[in-house]
Formats: sequence, C-alpha cells, structure tokens
Amino acid sequence: MTTFRVHPSIGFARVGNSDEYNLAPETMAALPLPDGGHETAQYAGTVGGLPLRLDGATITSSDVRDSKGRLKRQAARFRIFAYDDDAVGRYPTNTGTEIKIGSTVGDKKVADIVWTVHVANKKANSYLLEAPGTSALYTLLQYQNGRTPPLRNLAEGEWSSNPERVRRLTIDPGPRAITGTATDRVDMGKKGDASYGHDAEIEVVPNYPKSFPDDRFSPLYEPFGRIDTLGELVTDQDGRLHVVAAFGRTAAWCPQGSSVHYPLNSDVDNDGWFDDTADGPVNATLVFTDGTTSDVAGAWVISTDPGFAPQTLNVISLWDDIYDTWVREFALEPDLFSDGKFNTDYHPDFGQQINPIFQATRVQRWNTNLPEGAIQAHEAVGRITEDDDPATTILAGLGYVRNPNAPKQHATGAPLMPLSLGDSGDSLLSVSKTQYFFLEQWDAKRVTKNRPPLGPGEYLDKASLINCLGGRFSPGIDMTFPVRLRETWNDDWKTHGPFRVRQKVLDYSKLPPSDLPVLGEGYVPYRTDVPRHQAGDGLEPGDHSKFMSVPWHTDYNSCATHEPNPNPPGNTTLYWSWPAQRPVAVNVATDTRPPGEGVSEKDDQLPGQRWSLRGPGTNSLNEANTGRFQEREDIILNWWRIGTIVQRTQIEGLENQDAIDKLPSDTFLEVASLFEEDGTSFVPQWPINRRGGD
Repeated sequence: MTTFRVHPSIGFARVGNSDEYNLAPETMAALPLPDGGHETAQYAGTVGGLPLRLDGATITSSDVRDSKGRLKRQAARFRIFAYDDDAVGRYPTNTGTEIKIGSTVGDKKVADIVWTVHVANKKANSYLLEAPGTSALYTLLQYQNGRTPPLRNLAEGEWSSNPERVRRLTIDPGPRAITGTATDRVDMGKKGDASYGHDAEIEVVPNYPKSFPDDRFSPLYEPFGRIDTLGELVTDQDGRLHVVAAFGRTAAWCPQGSSVHYPLNSDVDNDGWFDDTADGPVNATLVFTDGTTSDVAGAWVISTDPGFAPQTLNVISLWDDIYDTWVREFALEPDLFSDGKFNTDYHPDFGQQINPIFQATRVQRWNTNLPEGAIQAHEAVGRITEDDDPATTILAGLGYVRNPNAPKQHATGAPLMPLSLGDSGDSLLSVSKTQYFFLEQWDAKRVTKNRPPLGPGEYLDKASLINCLGGRFSPGIDMTFPVRLRETWNDDWKTHGPFRVRQKVLDYSKLPPSDLPVLGEGYVPYRTDVPRHQAGDGLEPGDHSKFMSVPWHTDYNSCATHEPNPNPPGNTTLYWSWPAQRPVAVNVATDTRPPGEGVSEKDDQLPGQRWSLRGPGTNSLNEANTGRFQEREDIILNWWRIGTIVQRTQIEGLENQDAIDKLPSDTFLEVASLFEEDGTSFVPQWPINRRGGD
C-alpha cells in the first residue's frame, strides 16, 4: 500500500503588480542550504529563503521586478509525494518519493494529475480585529462561550450568515481545476467557468454563483483596476502545480447615499474595502495509464502580502507556532511531549531545532535600527555552534531569553529577547514553550546532532512555514491565531500527514437554488453551538485569511515601531512589530561605498540605515510615527515600490557593484526600492523614545 500527500501542507503565494511571477521559497530563511550551498565563489555562504525563478535558480536582485519596474508575484508550488506503509503513522518519516507525470508506482505509471483549488476572500464578512475607539486588539478570549467580536460592515446587515450579506461581502470565484499536462493557465476569476476534478476528469460548473465586488457595488474606487481575479493556476512539465497570487489590488465602495468611498480609518478594520488576497484548499487526484485513479491527501494555500525580506527568519516563525501546537495537542512526537509535560530525556537536535533561533537573532539586525553594542550581541548569538559549551556563550543560563512560562517577563523589555511586541495580551514577545524547552536542554548540554533529516516533502512543509511570521498574531501577515486551535487541523495525521488544515467537504455537483452563495460565514473559533459551526465540518475557502487586516496594506504600513500594548508603567521605549516580515530600518545597497578612511572600514562602507518606507508622505515630527505613510491611502498607492532585502551575494548589476562585492557575504542590503529620496537623514539608533508632535 502507498499513501500519497501534497506538499507543502500549507503553501504561500504572494501578491505583486506584475504579470510575471517567481516561485515561493523552498529553503529555510537564514539557514544553510540543504545541498551544502552554491559552489561558485560569487554565491558562497548564501543562506536559504530566496524565491526561485521558473527555471529553478534562486533569484538575484534583478529578478525582483519585471522590465517595467513592477513587483513580481510569487506562486506556491505544490508537489505530490508517496509514502510506504512503514513510514505512515510517525513523524518525521525521514522518507518520501516525489511523484511526477511518468513516475511508476508499483506496477502503475502516472499519466496525469488533476488538481483542484478553491480560494476565496471573506474579510469583509468577518469580525473586527480591533476594539472600536481603542488600539486594543481582540484575542481568542472574545470568541469563547459563544461570543464573537462585533462584525465588520454592520451597515450591510447584522447577521453574518445572511445569504445576501455573504454574497455581497465575499469574493468567491468558485473552484478551478487544471491537469498536470495542461499548457494554458487557468484564471481564478470572473472569466471562464468554475470547475473541479472528479476522478480522472474535470467537471465544469457553469452555473456556480461566483461573486466579485463590482457585481453588487457601484461605483467603486479601484486605484489599480478591478478585483476580477484571485490569481491563477499553472502546471509545469512534471505536473507540479503553481498557485499564483493576484495583483495586490483594492476596491472601496460608497456608503449609501454618498458619492465618496469609505475612508481608511483603521490599520486593520476598514469598512467598505476589499483586497484580493485569499486562501483555500488544494486537492489532487493521480491518474494512471490504466485508467485507475488514486486520491491524495490535500493541502491549503494562502495568498498574502509580498515577501520583502525573504532570507530574514523570524525568531518565532509560523512553523514554531504550529509545531508547538502539534507537539502539545496532537502527540506528534510523544518522546518529546506526553502526559502534559516535556520529557527531559529528549535531546533536541542543534541544527534543526536550536540553531534557527540563533540565526534568526543574527539576521534580524539587518531589518532594525539596533545600536552597535546590540548588533555585536546579535552577531555573537549567531556564532554559537553545536560544539560550544553553552556556559561560555552570551546566552549562558538563558538570562537574556524571555521565558514564556514566566508571565512577569512579558512586560520586561531589554535586555530580554526577542525585542519585539507581543500578542494575546502580552506586552512583549517570547519564544514558544517548545522552543524554550529546546533552549533549556541546550543550556543543560542535553542536545544531539544526529536527528534524522526530514523527508523531502516534510522539508517543504517546514520551509514553507518557517519563512512566515509567528508569535505576534496581532493580527499577523501570513496566518493568524486560529492556527493555535486544535479544531482547525485534520487530526487524522497518521493517515494524511501533520500540519494539514481540516477541509470542509463541498459538493460542487449540488449547487444551492437560484444564485445563493455556496460558501457561508464559515469557521468561527470555539463555535460548536450550532451544526453549521461544528468543528468537524472543517474550514471553507477564505476561512483563514478573513482573520487578517482589510486591506492588508494598512496593517503592513502601521507595523513599524510601537509602544507595547499594554504598555508597562514608565515605559517610553518603542519596539518593533514584525521586523523579519515588515522591515523597519534597512541598509540600502546603493548607499554602499568602497572601503576608505572612515572610523572603521565597516562604518565607512555602510554609512547608515534608512527607513524601509521612506520618501514623501512618510515623515513625522513624532518618531513613533515615522517610517510609515502618514496618510493610509498612500500605502494603497505605493506598496509595490517597497524594496527587498537580500544577501550581498545575490546583488548584481548596480553602479557601485565593486563596493558591494567587498562586503562580507553575510551582509543583507535593500535592493529594488522605487521610493523617491527626499533628503531624509539616516534612521536614529534604537531605542527611540516617544517625542515630538503628531
């Protein structure tokens, strides 16, 4: 018997305003490449996390934009892997064989693959993330005991499951199917019919009740054109699937009786607005040459913000958040955690389970305005190896690491790390409980370097998730707090594999009467009080991204530096939100100068940092507000101009290339920014205190 699974279990596509696209990263940010890295001297020391060109090579600075200067989109690439019975039921399996068109499985040969993807955007019909009139963000507590936060867009009705409200506020192109042997792209938009895979065939659903903003709202403010698609599907010569994100567009309608569209009054909850991010299930059927078929354990895709710092690793990544949930809720690795506690006989692997924390600390300093002493400390953490005695390192005794099991530390800033804002009512961020246990074991010299490597499909799962934001789900960028809840996951992981979203089964052969929507309100945390919300039903398309900001642009804009919330008494220091996912202060490649007679060679080459968001409209007398657009609508117009941070080894073709090539290989610089310089001085070193005017 053979089990087939789609990997990655959750893939991430990213919006851009170009027709062209790269592939999402398939290696882990900031960490050594699994194949030992590039052999040529030019790329020596390059770490993972880079997107891929369609030919499979990692991108360079010249691949970020197209020939017209537009930001390229990213596609999540999905593959199928086969597992024998002796591997199924454990994690990690340390095995798995990729199945392509032409592969042989037993005595059968793969003739084709039928893929079905159904993504949707439900943000406008979801719940507020921020309490009205405050800056306090709602947490999971507001969903307990049958409660919910207030709805967005109450002017459209107060019942979230009202079919007319759902239809008006949901972007739903319906499912789309494509074969692995297809030569044309399949649009997930208004064009063409909905379709889905049924055994070896693609069934067309011509009467699927699709819904898009301009179907029911007019006039619309559409600064970059209509939202008429949520992306497209492409397959390659091996039958692998590319789910390409949409174009980062927004649309706003007018309140009843007004000819002026809704304003952007919030960083996260804007009534009257749509964006074209989305999420939903990815499923596949293998078709063999003898006409038989085989089902495949499906996956999920999220389309979200661009990745402007692909090689920068979060100290608490989405992988760390999800892995912590699976370890403590699903008995994923019982030798690590069982009976409600961690097993001190478990020895974590330094390379796989501890070093990512250290390397994230090292590389994040390129996205933040740390003073020189803090930079040296971060680099010292990054130099720790598996052969070092913990007692001789800067992290001896874990005195600088915020303990997730010590609530009082959540309100304690520097020198405790991470130096990032917290969520769920915590002022400042801490590592996950599983990460902290790994660090405790390392500090006690109970580690190993012999954990078997992940299987190739399992590696894709981890690489996809580790490159995304975890820890600070306020609300986050890629996914948010539902990933911490058991009910959102398919708990039959020994059959289907771990880290798979519980999918609601949708029967596309049985459409509702008239043009009633197929999708409803969908999943709501803890709502098991009525049948349509029972956890066993699973998640519909759009049920993850709906808990994010609408539009995403305003949240990205705001999340530079903030005071903690709640703010500890007497604190005037600002902290960063998501420096790995939303760079704040960057070293710009074009600022780099040849070594000279400066205070030091390093200072002379890198004269200072600039705000990632800079130029006209981004300055403020109050340093708490600078480094972002002061008018929210400006980010809607300018998001695609933001530069991308890549390793020095990936930069090519600049006028000052000789100076850049003389920098150490582990230098990370911003490239491809299209912001106009306005004479802004370099960013002041942290800590920045609140001062100045509005």
